[in-house]
Amino acid sequence: MNMVPKMARWQLLAFILVGLLGIVFVGARYVRLDNLVGIGQYSVYADLPTSGGIFTNAEVTYRGVPVGRVGDLALTSDGVRVQLLLDDSAPRVPASAAAVVANRSAIGEQYVDLQPAADGGPYLSEGSVIAREDTAVPTPVEDLVASVDAFARSVPTGSLHTAATELGKAFDGQGDNLRAVVDSLNAFTREAAEALPQTLDLVSDGRTVLDGQADQSSAIRSFSADLDALTAQLRSSDPDVRRLIGTGAAASDEAGALVRDSGADLTTVLTNTEQITSLAPARVPYLRTALQLLPALPVAARAVAPGDGTIHFGLVLETNNPPPCTIGYESTYRTLDEMKQRDPEFDDSRDEFPFPTDVRCLVPQGSPTGVRSAERAVLADPTVPQPWDGKPKQAPDVLDLNPIATQLATVMGVAPLK
Repeated sequence: MNMVPKMARWQLLAFILVGLLGIVFVGARYVRLDNLVGIGQYSVYADLPTSGGIFTNAEVTYRGVPVGRVGDLALTSDGVRVQLLLDDSAPRVPASAAAVVANRSAIGEQYVDLQPAADGGPYLSEGSVIAREDTAVPTPVEDLVASVDAFARSVPTGSLHTAATELGKAFDGQGDNLRAVVDSLNAFTREAAEALPQTLDLVSDGRTVLDGQADQSSAIRSFSADLDALTAQLRSSDPDVRRLIGTGAAASDEAGALVRDSGADLTTVLTNTEQITSLAPARVPYLRTALQLLPALPVAARAVAPGDGTIHFGLVLETNNPPPCTIGYESTYRTLDEMKQRDPEFDDSRDEFPFPTDVRCLVPQGSPTGVRSAERAVLADPTVPQPWDGKPKQAPDVLDLNPIATQLATVMGVAPLK
C-alpha cells in the first residue's frame, strides 16, 4: 500500500482549511454574523407613537434602497423607541429624514423607510434620534376594519336599495348619452391641455387682480356698506319711488312738450349759458367772495321783518358817492352812436347790439371813483395785497382791529401806541 506523500498531505490539509474558511465566511455573510455582533453598523433611534407592526430584523430602506435592519424595540412613556441599525457602507442618510413604517405588500410585511426632506447634511450618526413628529405609522388593520364596519352599519339598507334602484333606472338605456358625455369630456380635456399656457397666464394675471382687490378691500367694504344703506333707503322709500314712477310718465310728457315747443329758445339759452360758464373759471376767486357775503342777506332780511307786525326799513341815498367810473368805456359810447346813425330807431334798452368785451375801468388804483370790473373784485379779499402798498389789508386768519382802535383813540383823546 502506497503511502500518501507528506507534501500531498499538507496540500490536502491546506485545501480543507481554505474550504472551511470559505464556508464559514460565506455562511457568516449570509446570516449577517457581522451585524449580529455590531460590526460595520451604527445605531439610530426613532420614537414612534406605536410600533405600527414593525419587528426586529425588519428591513430599513433609504428612498427604497436597503441600508440596514431594525434592532431592538423598547417601550417609552408615550410610545415605542425603535433601534435602526444602519450599515456603514450604505449611503449617508440626512438628519432631516422622516422614519415611515410602511407595508411592503397587501399581506402586511412592514419595513422602515427613511425619507429625507433635503439631500445635504447634517447626517444621521451613532445615537441620533428621529423625533416623534418626524415619524409615521400605518393605520392599524383592526381600526380600519372597525371603521369600515361602522360605516357599513351606518348606511340605511332601505335607502341604499332605493338609491341603487333609482340609479339603475336613470342610466338604463342611456349608453349613447353617456358615450356622448364621455366624448365631450375628452374633447374638453384636450382643449384644456392645448390652452394650458393661456390658462397659466390667466391664473398668474388673476393673482395680480386679486392682490389689487385685497388692497382695495376696505374701499370695497365701504362701498358695500353704502350700497346696503342705499338699498335700505330705497326699501323705506318704496311708496315714494312708486309714486315717482307713476307720475314720471306725465312729467316726461310735459318735459317732451317743453322741448318740442321751446326747443329753439332752449338751444339759445343753453348756448348763452355756455358762454357765461366759460367766463366763470377765471372769476372763481371773485365769485367766492360774493358767495361768502350772501349768507348775510337772510340775516338782514330778518332784521327788516322781525315778526312783530312791523317792517323796519331805512333808506340811505348815496347817489354818486363815490362817483361811478366812466373812464375806459368810451368805445361803448362810440359803438352806440354808430348804431344810432345807421338806425335812428335804435334803442339800446330794447335792441341788441354787440357786447363789448374789451372795456374796463381805467382810473388809477386808489381813486375815489367807484372802481369796477371783475378783475379788481379780488381786492375785496383782506388777504390779497393791495396795489397801493403791496400789503394785504390784514394777515390771513387774523382779525385786524387797528382801524377801530385808531378811531376809538381819537374819540377818547389819547394817542395810540406805535
